[in-house]
Amino acid sequence: MKKIISLLLSAALLLALLSACQEPAPSVSSAPAKDWAVNELASLAFDYSGREDQDGLESVHAETDREWITTYLENAYGLQEPWVDAAMIRATGASAFEIAVLRMEDEGAAVRAATAFMNYISARQGDFTGYAPAEADMAANGEILQEGPYAALFICPDPKQASAAVEAALGGDSQPSPTPTLGVPTDDIDELLEALLESCEDSGNDMSNLQRLEGSGLEDYITNVYGLSREQWTEAAIARDPETAFEVAVIRASNDGDEVFDGDPPAVIPGGLKTSGAMKEKLDDYLADREGEFDPDSDQGKLLHRAIAGSGGEGDTWYAVLLACTGWDKATDAFVQATGTGFSWTPRYNYLDTDPNYPDRCAFTPPNKDDMSLYDTSAILAAWEAGDPSGLSDYDRDIYDAAQAVLDQVLEDGMSGLEKETAIYGWVVHNVDYDWTHQNIMVPTPRESFTPYGGLVNHTAVCLGYAMTFQLLCDLAEVECITVVGAAFNSEEDHAWNMVRLNGKWYCVDVTWDANYREQGATDWPAEYWNHFNVTSDEMAEENHQWDYANTPEAVTAGNGRD
Repeated sequence: MKKIISLLLSAALLLALLSACQEPAPSVSSAPAKDWAVNELASLAFDYSGREDQDGLESVHAETDREWITTYLENAYGLQEPWVDAAMIRATGASAFEIAVLRMEDEGAAVRAATAFMNYISARQGDFTGYAPAEADMAANGEILQEGPYAALFICPDPKQASAAVEAALGGDSQPSPTPTLGVPTDDIDELLEALLESCEDSGNDMSNLQRLEGSGLEDYITNVYGLSREQWTEAAIARDPETAFEVAVIRASNDGDEVFDGDPPAVIPGGLKTSGAMKEKLDDYLADREGEFDPDSDQGKLLHRAIAGSGGEGDTWYAVLLACTGWDKATDAFVQATGTGFSWTPRYNYLDTDPNYPDRCAFTPPNKDDMSLYDTSAILAAWEAGDPSGLSDYDRDIYDAAQAVLDQVLEDGMSGLEKETAIYGWVVHNVDYDWTHQNIMVPTPRESFTPYGGLVNHTAVCLGYAMTFQLLCDLAEVECITVVGAAFNSEEDHAWNMVRLNGKWYCVDVTWDANYREQGATDWPAEYWNHFNVTSDEMAEENHQWDYANTPEAVTAGNGRD
């Protein structure tokens, strides 16, 4: 959801938020040797950003768009510091891509601008969490640079190279340092482990008591400690310190065949990608258990709290990686350099404060960044009951007619409640697109996108519009349903979803996030792959949903309503 970022966040909270994900920090040095124009620097950063095309991007410069940029700096970055010049290249649709270069009045103002960028990185991660996971990851891995009076933000596929290019230019070179060559990428598992350990040593980890697992001990450790089945992996390399929390593991995923979803073009999930993702979840569980063995205030407890599990690869070769070490961010770079592929991870801790009555759940505080009031559908329901829509307003009549057309299409006589719900959910997943103006702070999101009109008539909605569309269709089909107005991403983003009651049992559904999986490439997303259909309240909480726990029905039944 959109946010007006406040610079009044305490430094402690800001640092704690960033400790759970990539920890971008401004690089401070002396004033640059050359007086660069910010639009030149932004263009240079784009050349090294890892993006090859400019489709869906807009470029703005204070020389021609000063009023626009002033508004953007205040509303997006929360920045009112005196600035001299600004330029940016940013995405306008379903992408977090953004490069911004500011020249501030002085170095002190530039430092404060870099701090504002740190807050913005977390905000943009929240904007895309659940809606476009890859874009959320790109935002979380954004880089910040501060040099003299310049401050720059890089949210792009290769933020380190973009930052390095600008830093080199500001250091006095007319041309940036060349992109490092990867050489011949390796797929030797021992060489990959060596590359990671070398990076760990460079980051100051004590390697004097390192133990490498081999043979049957290696296989037993992966099976009994990590909880991975032998069918999931082909080979592995692990090094750990038995006296401390230090541990690095690289595990090659078995490739049990691609999954192909029907569509035009078909959506393909590589088998190795699917398996590495499943292993990554097991490694996350291991890290959580391992963390409980240490005092959380000790150095080792803190190291484990920040440890990550991730996955990377391409084609038929995918890996799951565990990094419990200092400087794990540099170790991920070493993995990328050694393999010539990408690396993806998500924070294990998505919140700081827990609810005192629900210690495993994030404390809920309504963000109130959007008007999340529910659209009154009582007139539509009354007209449906009477079989006479003639007295409805034009707006409600459009909703009524569209809803009737959908139900005529998807429902059949004799359907059970679950069958009706599944048919309605499937229609919304496949026919309603997300309104990406909601992620663009410079474009107002039409109110229709928050109502059933957005989902049923425009086929475009935000989360509340999805939820209200689903509820109205369920209401008309006589499936008991409520809309939950809550939050996501550390209770920082307004969010809405639904609960249904089947055979007296409550279930949670989030049609918005499942529709967005379809939008991200799965052109045909069948019911068996829906991630947020008829799940428990605990599962919703684990998937970064927050709500008024005490005053909302609790969904406790597993099995997606099918058991």
